[in-house]
Amino acid sequence: MTTKDRIIEEAFKLFLNHNYEKVSISDLEEAIGKTRGAIFYFFKNKEEIFNAVIDTYIIKKQDPEEKFDFSDDLSLEQFIYRYVKGINTTMSRMLSLSVVNIYKQYFSLYLQASRIYPNFSGIMAQNSVAEISLWKKVITRAIETKEIKKVDPMHYAVLFRSCFLGLAFDRCLTYGLDTEELLTIYMDLYNQLRLKK
Repeated sequence: MTTKDRIIEEAFKLFLNHNYEKVSISDLEEAIGKTRGAIFYFFKNKEEIFNAVIDTYIIKKQDPEEKFDFSDDLSLEQFIYRYVKGINTTMSRMLSLSVVNIYKQYFSLYLQASRIYPNFSGIMAQNSVAEISLWKKVITRAIETKEIKKVDPMHYAVLFRSCFLGLAFDRCLTYGLDTEELLTIYMDLYNQLRLKK
């Protein structure tokens, strides 16, 4: 791991546990084990560090192109499994940082980003649209290949995406998202849509 990456990772942990305003440069120095000069060799100020954290741990992690292993020939069933696998990969990385209550803290960081990071809401809205479009594409193909019955692809794209978001939000204050529960819900939906052969 490069020094810059280490600064971002340690700053991420700090910003998860404390509001942006409460994290001082001294806190960053102590957490990172580097002097102020070494930190500011890579970043101009605390806001730039915060923005690098948001880029790395929220924007990129929530970007569908980064999060999911997708190809045009996937069935809906295959996509569901890959989708959940992508979520598991992201969650495993977050849990490896050993932050107490990471789900709750991550949600709090997300809210901080909405008021500090430039155009955060717009960027995340674009990510959401891209992910719903991906679901819609897979569902449309599943209809065309007669994997599933005819349904409104946009309606079900939003439904699949909302299942993930709803469970993630609902569980963020307690034990976090249970991806086995999410997969069970997805497969129940899928089995209701699947054409019997």
